[in-house]
Amino acid sequence: MLPHGGLPEIFPPYLSDLIRRTGGPDGPIGRQFVSRPALERRFYKKGMKDPLMEDEHEVAPGLVYKYESNIHTKKKQFTYTGRALWTITRHCAAYCRFCTRGREVGIPAGQEGVSGAALSHTPHLLMDQIKETLAYIRKEPGITEIILSGGDPMTVHPDVLRFVLGELGAMQREGKLDIVRIGTRVPVHNPLLLRDVHFEAVRELRNPRVMVHINHPFELTPQTLGVLDRFRKECGAIVMSQSVLLRGVNDSAETLYTLFTKLAGAGVVPYYIFQNDRVYWASHFTVPMKRAIHIWQKLRPMLSGVAATARFVIDVPRGYGKVPLPEGNGWYVDYARGYRDFKGKHFALV
Repeated sequence: MLPHGGLPEIFPPYLSDLIRRTGGPDGPIGRQFVSRPALERRFYKKGMKDPLMEDEHEVAPGLVYKYESNIHTKKKQFTYTGRALWTITRHCAAYCRFCTRGREVGIPAGQEGVSGAALSHTPHLLMDQIKETLAYIRKEPGITEIILSGGDPMTVHPDVLRFVLGELGAMQREGKLDIVRIGTRVPVHNPLLLRDVHFEAVRELRNPRVMVHINHPFELTPQTLGVLDRFRKECGAIVMSQSVLLRGVNDSAETLYTLFTKLAGAGVVPYYIFQNDRVYWASHFTVPMKRAIHIWQKLRPMLSGVAATARFVIDVPRGYGKVPLPEGNGWYVDYARGYRDFKGKHFALV
């Protein structure tokens, strides 16, 4: 567990067996889940900051709404609709040691976190809080897309999951919401946890997007692939992958080639691969940006077009937007000047 109480070392028997079969604690799966206290505490300081500014943009219990719905120019005002991220629990089936929300994810039920966010004070949103957030979504004209994220929504009580997805599905049928995404890592942590009731809940949505966090080809076991297939065939889901570039886990073009190619072959759409976020407990996982870009430039020409749907992005700390990195050696990279986010704020490549 981290100094502030987050990210306990917990894994179910399924994941424990996968770690054992793939090299133990120092294998590519073990490195993601086995705690290394000396490394994780090395850069700890009191008064942690939320690098993605989620806490300060919480507008209703668990609901983060960062994106404006109006663009003002000298000639006109353009209104567009956008997305909000909703976290309904701070629990997961297991805890990734690099989790960007480790400031509160995994904190025990009897302990409070350090932020002012709703889930800093409760392990799961209460039903009154869920209804409050649903009411906010319904009345906010700028929101037409909801991203359910982690803690893992697939770990809440199935009745709660079905209620939440049922209400969001109703908003889709009414024309209020266009898209609902479900971010989950349960298919990797413990695919045996998912029962018929979970798939029935996802069927409440129209064209659900199931966003599965997968970092290494070893995670694509027959059990995991079977669950992803059920989401596609039984729920009509568009299954997409998200990955994080991690030192000692997947930081080679060859590993990522195998991962994205296997995902595409299984009917999963490779979506994002993220540069590791700047949180103190995960600094030892971070691949330097120059090397990360080199890996990405080497990888892109190797991939089939259907596997090259993934984009390598930086979820900019204290900035706005997921900034894509140049790929395939097709662009000159100015390593000295760095890059800008979507609002023009400048960042150095580190």
